Amino acid sequence: MELETVIKERIQERFDILQELYTIWFTENPAYIVAKKRFYPDAHIERQRTITYLLDKGFIVADPVENEPEMIAVSITVTGIDFFEQGRLRSIGNGWSVVTEYLDE
Repeated sequence: MELETVIKERIQERFDILQELYTIWFTENPAYIVAKKRFYPDAHIERQRTITYLLDKGFIVADPVENEPEMIAVSITVTGIDFFEQGRLRSIGNGWSVVTEYLDE
């Protein structure tokens, strides 16, 4: 696979995760409660790197769930919301074709 294609897929994956968490944020419970191993799977290095990137950039947070050591509460941050909204308004991360068009500029 060509490196440019891989980069485009990675960008899209980050936006997909942010979109899911963005949608959850505006509900009654603004965090996604999930098993650590499911959200951060050992066998999927690409997913691990994507999550690490989003955490390191401060776009998402993952906090332990009280009395549930195997669970985490993942939510988008205000920085993540701003980044996601601005990206969507500029048509970045609106699907594969839009990402392709943006990166081809």
